[in-house]
Amino acid sequence: MQMEPDIEDMIIDIPQKIIKRLPIDSGNYPYVCARVRAKKALLYPREMYQKFLQMSPSQIGRTIGEGEYKSEIVAFGIRLDGAALVEIATRENLTRVYIQVSNFCEGHLKDMVSKFLARWDVWNIQTILRGKSYGASEEEIINALVPAGSFDMKFLKYLTLKETIDGVIDELNCTEFYAALCAVIREYEEEKRLAVLEDALTHTYYHHLLQTIPSATEANKLFLRFIRMEIDMLNLRMMLRLKLGGGDADEEMFVYGGLEFSVSELRNMLRLEWNALTEQLKKFSFYGEISNELKVVQERGLNELMRALEKHILREATRHANIHPLSILPVLDYLLAKKSEVDNIRIIARGKEDGLDDETIKNLLVT
Repeated sequence: MQMEPDIEDMIIDIPQKIIKRLPIDSGNYPYVCARVRAKKALLYPREMYQKFLQMSPSQIGRTIGEGEYKSEIVAFGIRLDGAALVEIATRENLTRVYIQVSNFCEGHLKDMVSKFLARWDVWNIQTILRGKSYGASEEEIINALVPAGSFDMKFLKYLTLKETIDGVIDELNCTEFYAALCAVIREYEEEKRLAVLEDALTHTYYHHLLQTIPSATEANKLFLRFIRMEIDMLNLRMMLRLKLGGGDADEEMFVYGGLEFSVSELRNMLRLEWNALTEQLKKFSFYGEISNELKVVQERGLNELMRALEKHILREATRHANIHPLSILPVLDYLLAKKSEVDNIRIIARGKEDGLDDETIKNLLVT
């Protein structure tokens, strides 16, 4: 009689290259990946932005209101119009979609997605702290919040009602950010530099995110690589900003965990003359993506260079998602693509309302 094969024997017979591609951490990958692929198919194609450039802000609002942004346009169209309507509708839609994707997920997949989306917790805390520092009204602060992370709007509004920065920090005592903020609050009070608090939040976010990603599968290793590449981009921007401004850098200004840049290397590059600095950057893998923009950074600033890097990151996310269709990578790809769509729509609507010419607006887009 033929015996049923032992499960361990079956696993041994599976080629190792296939095993490496199978996510062994818990999570409902097939379901979630199918859902985000369907959602990505609904994003606007690149050529649609050219059509938006021919419209007024109100026309843009009506057009997006016929598709995935319909419920938000209907909800806010009663009291808003033009670019203001487009901005709040796209922001609310982004929040709703991100929460929806997070709710799709289970197991360790949900843990990783939640930790990735915690960048919006950082964004919101930084927005509230900036608002308090610059005397913005509660309404102005609330209108800039995006509750797509672990903090819901009720809690964020509660933070906004606090009168001081110390009061805001005290209410974060049950979060992963509290200890880091407390560690630098004295430095902030002495120097009155909000960047001290903002850097502490960013460092904490990436530290916890890197700890969340297991490297047991090839796909997760690529996810980890992607996050480390993102850290490189942040550190490169910081280094170039300091270089252009003639400032020096403490180690605390840079985020640890980058893929190609070490913190000591960044500080050494900061001390180089500009020509020597650009020559040093040639050895890094993404130099080809920014070589043209580096030539004009001293005259035009960092915006064009950072957009080039954002485009590079989007392409990398899509490429890896196609290679590993049953992993967190398609989820990451969609989350980034969705944010890019929202940013582009808002840039066009606001640019039109502010009277910018089409070429200037096009140069601000990430497509």
